[in-house]
This record gives sequence, C-alpha cells and structure tokens, in this order.
Amino acid sequence: MLSARRLMRRHVPPPRSASSPLRRLHQQQQGGEKLFDKILVANRGEIAVRVMRTCQKLGIKTVTVYSEPDVNSVAVRMADEAVCVGPAPSSQSYLSIPNILHAVQQTGAQAVHPGYGFLSENKDFCQALEAMNVAFIGPGHAAIQAMGDKIESKQLAMDAGVNTIPGFLGEIDTAEDAVRVAQEIGYPVMIKASAGGGGKGMRVAFTDDQVRMGYRLSKDEAASSFGDDRMFLEKFIEDPRHIEIQLIADAHGNVVPLPERECSIQRRNQKVIEEAPSVLLDQETRVAMGEQAAMLARKVGYVSAGTVEFLCDKDKNFYFLEMNTRLQVEHPVTELISRVDLVEQMIRVAAGHELPKALLDGPVDIHGWAMESRVYAEDPVRGFLPSIGRLLQYKEPVELPGVRVDSGVDEGSDISMFYDPMISKLITYGKDRAECLERMKAALDNYVIRGPGNNVSFLQDVYRHPRFVSGKITTKFIEEEYPEGFGGVKLTPLEMEDLRVVGAIMHLKKAGTSRQMSDRVRSIPTEDFGRFDFLNKDELAIVSDQIGVVPRLRAVTSDLSSEQVIALAEKNGLEKAGAQLFVSVDGPFGESKPVVVVEVDVENKQHQRNTMTLAKVDKKWHVMSDVDWSLNGPLFKASHTKQDGATDVLLASQMLQALSEGFRIHFHGAVHDVIVRNELEATYAKYMQPKPKVDTSNLLLCPMPSMLVSVAVAVGQQVEVGQELAVVEAMKMQNVLRADKRGVIKSIARAAGGSLKVDEVILEYE
Repeated sequence: MLSARRLMRRHVPPPRSASSPLRRLHQQQQGGEKLFDKILVANRGEIAVRVMRTCQKLGIKTVTVYSEPDVNSVAVRMADEAVCVGPAPSSQSYLSIPNILHAVQQTGAQAVHPGYGFLSENKDFCQALEAMNVAFIGPGHAAIQAMGDKIESKQLAMDAGVNTIPGFLGEIDTAEDAVRVAQEIGYPVMIKASAGGGGKGMRVAFTDDQVRMGYRLSKDEAASSFGDDRMFLEKFIEDPRHIEIQLIADAHGNVVPLPERECSIQRRNQKVIEEAPSVLLDQETRVAMGEQAAMLARKVGYVSAGTVEFLCDKDKNFYFLEMNTRLQVEHPVTELISRVDLVEQMIRVAAGHELPKALLDGPVDIHGWAMESRVYAEDPVRGFLPSIGRLLQYKEPVELPGVRVDSGVDEGSDISMFYDPMISKLITYGKDRAECLERMKAALDNYVIRGPGNNVSFLQDVYRHPRFVSGKITTKFIEEEYPEGFGGVKLTPLEMEDLRVVGAIMHLKKAGTSRQMSDRVRSIPTEDFGRFDFLNKDELAIVSDQIGVVPRLRAVTSDLSSEQVIALAEKNGLEKAGAQLFVSVDGPFGESKPVVVVEVDVENKQHQRNTMTLAKVDKKWHVMSDVDWSLNGPLFKASHTKQDGATDVLLASQMLQALSEGFRIHFHGAVHDVIVRNELEATYAKYMQPKPKVDTSNLLLCPMPSMLVSVAVAVGQQVEVGQELAVVEAMKMQNVLRADKRGVIKSIARAAGGSLKVDEVILEYE
C-alpha cells in the first residue's frame, strides 16, 4: 500500500509556494512565463536531488517517490512530499508504473521528471502520463520508442543521413543465429540488447564461443534490467573514442546542439570518467557531429534534452552509436562548459516554452574545461566488485575551488545491493584541461568516504597516467593499461618520502611532543639573516619525551622564506638536537628510513604567526606550513613547498585507521601502513616475523555481496581451468565465476537462489 508523507526539512530551505518572491523573480526574469507548481521526481539518489535543486531554484514544489529501504534518504528529506511506492526490488517500486502513477494522482503533481535509468526511457510510462494530462519532462512516447529500440534507431539514423556502423538490422532469436550473423559481419562483433543502455546487456565477442556466452549473459541481463531481451549484432570498431553530442529541442521546431563531451574511459561499456570538450575534435568535426545529431532529432520530432552518441576513430571519422532519450549521468560537464542548466531547460520545454534566445542565436561557445568522475561503491583491487554497507564517514570536497559534487547520500546513508552502486559524481572545472585535471586530483585526495569500498584510488591512478594526461585515450584504455586488473596506485620515490613525512608528523601530533618547554631554551644568533626589528629574542626549545626530542625554533621577522628557514635550522643544530624517528611505508616489515622533524615558529610585526614544519628524509628537507590534522578528523592537510623552490601545493592525505605503531594512510590513491618507531623499537622490530597466511586455494569464495543465480557443477565432477562454476548477480549485473585450476568438486556449500556475503564459501575442491 502506498503511503504519502509531508516532511519537515532541517537541512533544506522550507517549501516555496508558487507565489513566493523567488518564483515571482524567476517569472520576471523569464518574461512572466508559467511553469509548473509541483513536479514529481520518479527516481532516487543523486539524480533526484539534482532535479529538485533546480525545482527549488525555480520555486517549484517537489515530490519524490521512494522504496522502503530509501525512507531516510537525502532525496526524501529534501522533497516537499514523499511517497513510498513499494519494497526494495526495483520491479516492485521504481519500475512499477501503476504505483508511480498512483503517487502522481495522490499528490496532484502536474509534471514528472524521470531522471535517468528506471522509467526514464519507458514509452508506456510516458504515454500513461500523457493520458492523465500530466507533463512528462522528456520527449514524447513516439520518440522514446523510436530511439529506445536500437534496431529501429539505427535505421532512422541511416534514413536521416547520419553515419552508421555496419551490422545486422534485425532481432536475433538464438545463440546459434548470433554465431551465424557474427560470421557474416566478421569479427569482432558487439552483442547488444535492443532496449539496452548503461553498459548492461552488451558484450564484445572475438570468437564463436564468446558469441554464445555473450549472447546468453546479455540476454539475461537485458531481461532483468529492461524487461526486453531482444538482441542484435553490429561490427565492433576497434580503438574507438566515445564522443557524444548533447542537444536540447523545443516544441517550436528548434534544436540546439551543445558542445561535445568525451566518455572514452569505460569499463565493461560502463562510463567511468567523462570530460568536455574532447581533446580529439577540431571545430570542423565538432560542427559536423552537431549537425548530424540535430538531423536525427528533427527526423523523430524530438523535444527535450537528449544525447546522440558516436564512436570516433583516430582520423575523426564518426559513426552513430545510439540516442539516449533522457538526461545523461554526465550532463554536468556540459552544463559547466556551456553555462546552460539542462534540467531547467527541460522543465521550460515541457511547459511549452521556446528555448532562450541566447541559445537560438548561434553556436554555443565553450567556456573552459570540465571533468566528471563516477564514484562507485566497489572494490577496484578485487575486480571492481560491488561493495555495500553504511557510509560511516562522508565528506565531500566542495570547499575546494572549481569543485561540484552531485550526490544523493550523506554520512549514515546505506549503499544497497538492490540499486546502482554509484555514490556520487565528482565534477571539476578549470580554465583549461590542465587546471581541471589538477583540481580533480586535489578533490579526490580530499574526498572522505568510509564504510563500503570505493573506486577513488582507481580514479586517482587514471588521472595520474601519462596516457590520460596526454589525452591519447580510447574506449580500450582500461583494458589495455590494466590488463591484469588494478593493483593499486604506485607512488613515486618523492611521494614515498612525502608519505614518510606525513606519518612522522601524525605520530608527533598524536604523542603531543610539539609542546614548547620553557626550561630547555637557549638564545640563537641571527646576525647572518639581516637586520630585523624583533618583538622578542629568537629561542630554541627542546621538547623531550619517551620517543626522543623535537626541537622548535622561534623566529620573529617580517619575512622568512623556506630556504632561509632550512639554513637557520641547520646553522643552529636543530637536526642534531632531535632524535630520529624510523618510518616504514610498507607495514611492520617494510624498510625503515630515518626521519627528523623540526618546527619553526615565524611571527611578523602584525603578530601573525605560522608554524613551519621541516622534515629531513634521505638528505632532503621537506617544508610544510599550515599543517592541519587531529585524531578526530581523517584529513591531513598542509601547504607543501618543494625543495627545488616550486610554488606551494596543497598536500592532502587521509588517515584510514590508527595502528598500534602508526597509521593506515590513503595518499594520492595509494593505501599504506605507515609504521613509526624510535631507534630502540626499530632495532627490536628486525627480529619480528610475519604471520602465515590462511590457505584458501581449494575454496571458491564469493567475491562480493550478491545473489547466487546458478551453480554449474556437481559434487565429484572434474573441472578444467576456465570452466564455469557459478553465476552471481549484484547491482543488476551477472558475473561468471570460473575455475582457476583443474580439480574435482568436493562439496557445494550454497544452493542457487540464496544471498551471499563477501568471501562466503560457495564450493570446495578435493
């Protein structure tokens, strides 16, 4: 039974009526045009929040629907009204057309925004709303049907004069039919669900056997994800780039293509990183792609926001891939470089208004550069397997310049196995690609996510990769650069030194050894450093406890550079005054290196003070200022001046866990156990032995929280390397678990249909 709730909101401004000052201001700005009084968002998570933000900006009341496990979600708290539409399974809630239509009637919503996924490209849902005289904020049902069917859309694209990929334009009913068609087209081929999208129901095949397997898996995924298991095949273009044209069209015959975005960084046909514009395109190709996208939109009478996707080869030849008749996940990068609020324009168009004159007057200019990272709850080191659980700590890096985060979660939110594992979309903007990239790396360093696993480390590794930095990417980038999977970020030698310094400073702050002790002070000569008007004499404070001594120098001056600070520290023997710490960045049994840490208090005539922390590793000084960290917060921040005199850069790392002898630290995507010891402890540590690892080689363990779909073997059966053992399903994706060795099945622990935890035993070899 559906239930409606009117909610008090503590973190969001109170509901605005249609006659509120903000609404009246918007109407004045838009020439007094009438929009909607209430919009229902038929979605969940970040896209529901994104749509409601624009509705609030326009003074429009919002309704959101939710499933039972989403009752406490950010979207529900943000909405003016919320209606429960069923239990956790999408088929009984977010995909239930009767339940959502009832919510529309119950709340009196005048329009529905479907977001993306779920019912966003469902022609029956759109048609049902049209019959109720409720606006669907998207294209009409005829356009959805034409473009949603990959076979029909390809034929329409050909008829419209759009470049298309060679293939078989017809439904394929059996795996053997698929093999026959693949042989006729020529390998490699792409097996695709006619109603597919979002990387689901798609497989690349290079052999007959791969076609048979890919056909079966893709057909099953298509049936469970879209309720439509029709399949077709087309030629797979090798080494392509995925570039798409966002467009917006109104009911007055206007179609405006916006600057392109590139989505070539993909894994299993699922986009991971998007950017706008593309490094590849020149203006001539950009215009040609925009014109073809507009031709297709006009061919089907398209109205609203939509995206025409193309595959481009290295020579800038481009071919139609598909048209998405909805708002795309990656729409923020287009918004940032075009300065167009796509959700607002979708609402205006759905209300019958013409596109703004500024969009109609000519090509939309490109302003700067934008990138988007899809932050997923998954374990990249374990084959990107989905991860679930509660967000125990969560802090978005929105205080950094040029950073936008679209999310539908906050601290305490649960990541469920029933839905897409996306946590958020992290977007950065800069004047050019280089600035945008640096801002993205800094934002990822400062993004705190504790609880379920996440792919932040993998994203950081991609952004550091020379091939990505150069822009020489294709859709095979991840496959080619990570052929054995992701093994973690590899830090440079200088970054490893930085990590040792961070660990040493954390250790000292934890121990409280930077306290100044007045009984251990002597004066310091300063004549070699110019004539200064001192507020008081320079001092050297020696602070001692069980781990040794931490010297601190106080210098009062109008200006003191890092080079002078280093020289002053060395001249006055600060390095020798302090005992060494021994720091390993590879756990208790890694190589330890000595690190000496000293501090210098700098104070000017205006009584402004800054503490500069100097650390010496491998005969090199590291100078940091504005060090900000405490045990109560995971983020360690400092302004870091390189010894070569380079400008200050923000150094950010995260403490994941306090260890008995140090810290587990997340640093530029790499996770290291940083062990800090004094000299005596380091000496005794040489005699420690690591614990033996538990042997699990005879077990098939479940790699993720999932449902056991099938078991393909029986007790006593001989299996070969690569043979299918079981199929598990999580986040709507099926994964085949194969034998990694030859052997005989001793026992089967779980039956098909049950739920599994991470590392739960499925079967055992003899």
